[in-house]
Amino acid sequence: MKKIILASGSPRRRELLQMLNIPFEVKVSDVEEIVPAEHDATPADRVKYLSLIKSRAVAAETENNTIIIGSDTVVAKDNDILNKPKDAEDAKNMLRRLSGCSHHVYTGLTVIVKDEDGSTKETSYADCTEVVMNEISDKEIENYISSGECMDKAGAYAIQGKSSIFIDSIKGDYYTVVGLPVRLVFKALKDNGINVTDFFTP
Repeated sequence: MKKIILASGSPRRRELLQMLNIPFEVKVSDVEEIVPAEHDATPADRVKYLSLIKSRAVAAETENNTIIIGSDTVVAKDNDILNKPKDAEDAKNMLRRLSGCSHHVYTGLTVIVKDEDGSTKETSYADCTEVVMNEISDKEIENYISSGECMDKAGAYAIQGKSSIFIDSIKGDYYTVVGLPVRLVFKALKDNGINVTDFFTP
């Protein structure tokens, strides 16, 4: 079986692959995340492109007979991308903007298969989930920011963490919001001869 490599340092993505019993190694890309205009027309275009270049960077430094999984996630409100907050004030402004309304979370996924002869096959996806947040008071926002959870999260919140109490509903894949749509990982690996359910047996 090909070696599987996660091209991400995200603890959340690592936990999701571990949840599925997928054997994998982590190799983080140091590629500069600059998006050319032709790949930045929409948030979906952006995450698809970033997942691709991250995966390619790791693939270039990886031996043959491997599968590389790369991903990128952004939060968008009215098509404006909300990145990781620069500081507490930036996080507060993001959460105020998201409070009491809906927004969208986009995750790009790229799977690169390197065969034994060095030939490669690339498959990229972009997935979107709508998230509706309840009204959050300024005091609640301040308390949440003081927890420290938000500072390395796109949109200044983590749906799987403390900010789950603020979520009214979602429409789409929960794991897309977490940062790795596992149903697409399953599909991509299955398309390349690896059935994730084979890892479920003791």
